[in-house]
Amino acid sequence: MKRFYTTSETAEICSVAHTTVIRWIGEGKIKAHETPGGHRRIEKQDLLDFLKRFNLPVPASFADSRYRVLVVDDETLMLAMIRKTFEEYADEIDLCLAERGMAALLMIGKSQFDLVILDVVMPDMDGIEVCKALKRNPDTAGVRIVAITGKQLSEEQEEYLQKNTEGLLKKPFTPAAIMALVNEIRGRKEHTL
Repeated sequence: MKRFYTTSETAEICSVAHTTVIRWIGEGKIKAHETPGGHRRIEKQDLLDFLKRFNLPVPASFADSRYRVLVVDDETLMLAMIRKTFEEYADEIDLCLAERGMAALLMIGKSQFDLVILDVVMPDMDGIEVCKALKRNPDTAGVRIVAITGKQLSEEQEEYLQKNTEGLLKKPFTPAAIMALVNEIRGRKEHTL
């Protein structure tokens, strides 16, 4: 899935001249960042927001309307249960899985997710470290996170998760409980748009 667009690609999508897109960037109408080589790149979500704000048509091939969820857990059985739970929602939800925190960060660096379901206790890099890394980065600070754990957390960990996630599910939880929380978060997102 393409994450960034050049000014020429954006011009083609908007049916305008390349220089018009550069002017829009200069006027602050569309957000862009500059590469070390001096080229402007527009993030997919920023382009989608721009198209909607100015009532421009969104090409069907441009946007996958499915809600993107990444589940990060080192327990194979937990990943299998969550995968099975999400199967009936495949038309609405694009589900990706990772077994380690660092693998999750690499996946998030390459592709945007609407929600990350994150196990707190994992080897190498735990869920709180992953959460902190996401919140520190301006590109990922807005990603919604649900923490899951089967362990007793410290008061400090609980407090951090309450402030920085959409919720905390204690293992074992039922498939219905996780879907109810995911659907509630999806509803909040759709409601605010």
